[in-house]
Amino acid sequence: MEHVTQILSEFVAGLCYEKIPAATINNTKLYIIDYFAACFAGMKVNSQFNHAVEELLFDMAGKEESDILCTKQKLPAMNAAFMNAVYAHGADMDDGNRKAMGHVAAHVMSAVFALAQSLDVNGEDVLVSINAGYEVYNRVAAAVQPGLVHRGFHSTGTAGAIACAAASAKLMRMDAKGIYNAMALAAIQASGLIIIAESGQACKPINPANAARTGILSAKLVAAGVESSQFPLESKKGWFHAMADEVDTMAITNGLGEVFTIDESYLKPYPSCRHTHCGIEAAVNIRNQLMEQLGDWDINDIDIVDVFIYRNAIQIAGQILKPQTPDDSKFSIHYSLAIALLKGRFQLADLALENLTEDVSALIDRIHLIEDAGMENTQAGIRGARVTVCMKNGLRVEKTVLIPKGDAANPFTWNDVRNKLRGCAEGILLPEQQSQLIRWVENLDSQKRFTSINGWNE
Repeated sequence: MEHVTQILSEFVAGLCYEKIPAATINNTKLYIIDYFAACFAGMKVNSQFNHAVEELLFDMAGKEESDILCTKQKLPAMNAAFMNAVYAHGADMDDGNRKAMGHVAAHVMSAVFALAQSLDVNGEDVLVSINAGYEVYNRVAAAVQPGLVHRGFHSTGTAGAIACAAASAKLMRMDAKGIYNAMALAAIQASGLIIIAESGQACKPINPANAARTGILSAKLVAAGVESSQFPLESKKGWFHAMADEVDTMAITNGLGEVFTIDESYLKPYPSCRHTHCGIEAAVNIRNQLMEQLGDWDINDIDIVDVFIYRNAIQIAGQILKPQTPDDSKFSIHYSLAIALLKGRFQLADLALENLTEDVSALIDRIHLIEDAGMENTQAGIRGARVTVCMKNGLRVEKTVLIPKGDAANPFTWNDVRNKLRGCAEGILLPEQQSQLIRWVENLDSQKRFTSINGWNE
């Protein structure tokens, strides 16, 4: 265990474009498009928090290194990464990894894109650094789950800082020693509490934003000659032991360099916590079945809804029954499932409190969450839900979803991610701009010089 940081730093140092399978490069591009879609959704959904951060950062100004998405504003790379990460996580539509139990692109891509603009790097360098960040985040976070989340930490912020440091150091062409040192500096700064899933959800993006900024800061400090701690992950006073009681270091080393974890990650079709997704998907399917069997039916015809689901989902997204804010809506299994039964969907517009009608509120009162350990098996990729709807006429309809849409076992297609971009970018980008963005991402590895996160709109 004492050599884990060294193993990771040597892997990142040796990673190159030629070592990444073509299918993984293609998948990385798909995830980049999804990152932009999540940013646009966050711009629309979390505007009050966005504006507060914008006012602070824009007023601070500083060296004009890196772009803020969809603006002509430039900030120092660290602050640009922070701002773009705020957008990326604002609607909770950004990608994630079930083993790591957190989000990735919001911090890793924000850091890499911002830092790349201040360096002489090309598109291949960007794609390699993104994959380096994914490997470090997904593996380091997975090694301490579920203990990390049970202790109250948010892996997106905590492991994210270490991942962004590795990705930033890689982009700056550091050797293994420099990458090790950058990860060590980030580890001692890593922060982020999962309490933001219970209240104050609008502030949740501050965790990936801090991770992105911390990663760039750490790499730049190493470049300036700063040295940090030895065994930053493994020491008895290190990151692993601060985050959890049990550490599975095999999660870090198994398949390293052979299995790229971006291919095991997931994309999100709904603007809500991933723990709500199986319930939403099951509810949509049940609604469709009820329409086929009953034709004309009303939400008040539902007698009771039982949701069999795993403990972590109940702890994180099962505490809010009736949202008091649109932010609450993203973390409510009860609300999202009720809307899905009513409308056969759960979209950005459904986060608004005007959707919490008397009928929806009454249905929420009839939804019961029942802990079922059989709905979770992280090794098998299962984090599911079984939803049973009993109608007042005696009809009983049940649907089980073990692996939700967007998971590696049930993946997004390019058409799926185009449709997601279209929905998230509506009102921000014209259709032709959306097409330009997709073409820009598709040709990213042919760019001789990465100059702007807004390069697709030039």
